[in-house]
Amino acid sequence: MKQKQIILIHLETKGSIDSMTAIVKYGITRLASYIFHLRCEGYAIESERKKVRTRQGAKTSITVYKLKNNGERY
Repeated sequence: MKQKQIILIHLETKGSIDSMTAIVKYGITRLASYIFHLRCEGYAIESERKKVRTRQGAKTSITVYKLKNNGERY
């Protein structure tokens, strides 16, 4: 299965994904690139910035991608 398909299935079943989930669960390191391609194919995917703390306690932000409209293309 292609990595783009893995991302789409995860979005359809779980609703959202972030980079760490993609790396840890699937070994996918280029999540933003696959999200771009899925959007180009017509999938409605929104980006949400979320503030988190690193292991060292510093603040940073990550992007969480969410599939809108139950995966319907526009």
